[in-house]
Amino acid sequence: MKVTSLLSITLAALATSADAFVVGTGAKPAAAFGVAQRNSALHAKYNSMDEILALFPEDKPVLINFYDADKEADIKGDILTCKDKLKDRCTMVSIKQQDYPELAKLWDAHERSPSMILFKDGNPVTRLYETTFYLDVATKIGKYCDDV
Repeated sequence: MKVTSLLSITLAALATSADAFVVGTGAKPAAAFGVAQRNSALHAKYNSMDEILALFPEDKPVLINFYDADKEADIKGDILTCKDKLKDRCTMVSIKQQDYPELAKLWDAHERSPSMILFKDGNPVTRLYETTFYLDVATKIGKYCDDV
């Protein structure tokens, strides 16, 4: 499914980053992956979740976090803590709703922030809406992730 691929690509790029809100790796700039922080959806590169999920070929589930840019400062600390706590069990990727409005709407992640969708084997397994406290996220998502 193309939607699954798009999320894979974005998630892979975000998962390799030290910062859940920046795409890329510590060794390479985000632009090397064809993804950079964007100010508008006009610059969004990926058209489907399949494209994003394809960026993350490992066997771990991928947690896509769609968030409103206006709430970034409020949730960033908990999201980064959650990403660190779950790093051995799933890959966590954050995507601004404003950068991918059509994709967020397609996945019912456009009205509430954050909206998290856990993908396992390319399929959505569970969703969390407006949950930001890292212990709540880790508890609810962790039960769907196998120990690595």
